[in-house]
Amino acid sequence: MKPAFLTSTHNMAGCESCHKGTPKASDREGAHAGFVARPSRQPEAACGACHADLVANVKTSMHFTVRGEENLMKLRAAHRWPDVQPVFRQACQGCHASCGDCHVSKAKSARGGLMDGHLFVKRPPMEEGCGTCHGGRVAPEYLGKNEGFPPDVHWQKAKMDCVTCHPAAQMHGDGTAYPDRHAVRTKPQCLACHPNAKAAGSPIEQHAVHQDRVNCVVCHSTVYRGCENCHVGAGAKSSLQFKIGRTARADAPYRFTLLRHVPTVRTMLDPKLKDGMPNYDAVPTWKDTTPHNIQRRTPRTATCNNCHGNARIFLKPGDLNPAEAAANAKVVMPDIPPRR
Repeated sequence: MKPAFLTSTHNMAGCESCHKGTPKASDREGAHAGFVARPSRQPEAACGACHADLVANVKTSMHFTVRGEENLMKLRAAHRWPDVQPVFRQACQGCHASCGDCHVSKAKSARGGLMDGHLFVKRPPMEEGCGTCHGGRVAPEYLGKNEGFPPDVHWQKAKMDCVTCHPAAQMHGDGTAYPDRHAVRTKPQCLACHPNAKAAGSPIEQHAVHQDRVNCVVCHSTVYRGCENCHVGAGAKSSLQFKIGRTARADAPYRFTLLRHVPTVRTMLDPKLKDGMPNYDAVPTWKDTTPHNIQRRTPRTATCNNCHGNARIFLKPGDLNPAEAAANAKVVMPDIPPRR
């Protein structure tokens, strides 16, 4: 703890106002009776007295609820959801973030540790805050830590940190229980900063040609890490991938996007619950992704034929594990755009 915390606003009410315990006890063991290590897991009690409006919104936010993951699991579990829900809450939902995980200490999944000596950090730091949970894929992409590939242009040229595109209002939520992150009203939009990229007013021919068909990241992203290589046991190494496919999102303003492979298998829950996903094929295991490695110029912006006719970068039926074929039937490319 930094000495500055002792005179800070958040310490005015005393340690016990957040961490409980028994402050008048005469020994360590007694003082820690009832101690709450991570008080913001119950945000009304810890933060709500001073930040009631924020807490009300945070409780429905994507970071606090992990609702996107929960809704996908509900689809797969179907009638087994009442049995699956306790397993989900014990395992998957353990990664949800509370106020303190962004403003005080590193997340439990990153083994904790104070960010700044218990001082409350108003603007979450990029690496010690966001990066502790999003350090497997997003941080290496954005900061250029994937060997041989440059940082995202927004970091390389302008040093834009995470909060630049993901401000407090978006992270705290607006009180709406959105079904997934794609539905969030305040999510980042390329056109918010690049209005001239809209096909109707763009001087770039390719923007007009691909209007309402191709997600920006298809042309302006480089290779990115898949999920499957890191989630298969200790010592596993990640690999880079780049796959274009069809979006499974009915609300998407485009037809083609980049996909990232998620290692969800039909028997994933078997150690806890047999046949927990009877509707496994309802959700693709190749999911819409938004790589954080944007470049103005990529191989696909250099020439049309680095994409058209290049079967290697499209998700094809032959790329699928047979056990995942039915789940991904809607996202694979039945045909590859011909060379031009």
